[in-house]
Amino acid sequence: MFTILQIQNPVLSPGTGSFTSHSIEIFIICLVMFLLGWFLHHLIYYARQKNLIAELEANLKSARTRINDLEGDLDSCNSAMVNVKGENASLSTKLARLEEDVKTGKPVELPPLAVSADLSTEEDIVSSLAADIVGSGGTGFDADGAKAVFGRKIKEDDLKIVEGIGPKTEQLLNNSSIHTWRQLGNTSVPQLQSILDKAGDRFQLLNPSTWPKQARMAADGEWVKLREYQDYLVGGVEPEGQAPPSNPDSSTAHYIMGKRITNDDLTIVEGIGPKIQELLHQNGINTWASLADTSVGKLQEILHAAGDRYRIHNPSTWPKQAGMAHEGKWDLLKEYQDFLDGGKEPG
Repeated sequence: MFTILQIQNPVLSPGTGSFTSHSIEIFIICLVMFLLGWFLHHLIYYARQKNLIAELEANLKSARTRINDLEGDLDSCNSAMVNVKGENASLSTKLARLEEDVKTGKPVELPPLAVSADLSTEEDIVSSLAADIVGSGGTGFDADGAKAVFGRKIKEDDLKIVEGIGPKTEQLLNNSSIHTWRQLGNTSVPQLQSILDKAGDRFQLLNPSTWPKQARMAADGEWVKLREYQDYLVGGVEPEGQAPPSNPDSSTAHYIMGKRITNDDLTIVEGIGPKIQELLHQNGINTWASLADTSVGKLQEILHAAGDRYRIHNPSTWPKQAGMAHEGKWDLLKEYQDFLDGGKEPG
């Protein structure tokens, strides 16, 4: 048996050995290769399964963290709801007492006016109350103006318009009875810092030093001023050693028109290019005001006199556009130019 299984050396003794010994040798080699392939297959499969298990465990951990956050948010909502229900019950009780006093003819005693520590005079109190009335919709919310400056739809009293405030922080402020831009603008920075400190570590790192100022700009509809101020801020905080913009209204045209505008630049008028602007300058039309006061007929004469290359232009809307630019009605000019087709009214 040992002689049959003995592997021959083909160099020393070629051609020796029986058919059976050769068959066994081939079988053993194939068996070894099969076992080696089977082992490598399972090794690779195990590695893949291990990576898949690790990925699933990471996803499970992330989901659990998300669930914990949602449960915390739910607890905050439930707490806020309980507080609201308590306040509602208290107000209902007071209202019932007042109604009873009115029925019985008993003099009604109004509760004392709560005066903030920041308000020291009656004028301040009146101003604050008036500001709250205005903030609740007294002046109206210019959604189109906000969209023109920020390039996206802005909802009224969305606290997230303030740089530095995200959804979680907005919810925290809402739970602290700060729901509008005006209310946030009338809240002092120490009060905001106290709210953040009480909310835990995740909020204590925030810096609310500019939030009231930004909120007042939003409440007053000063969108360009707010946009420029936010461009100056770094993460919602004023950078040290750098002065804020001194003339926040100087770039109104830039934000609405989407480019820098030079005063009395006639090429802002759709249909007027550098060559036509030069031609108008040669005819004493150098400003938006002078272009606005020039009749369409006069402009047509100037173009016809300049040759064939200018006659094809239609100046029918140029004075109207120039008048909007001269009066600083950039939002109206932008809307009108979006309506125009090559500087002409369609139809």
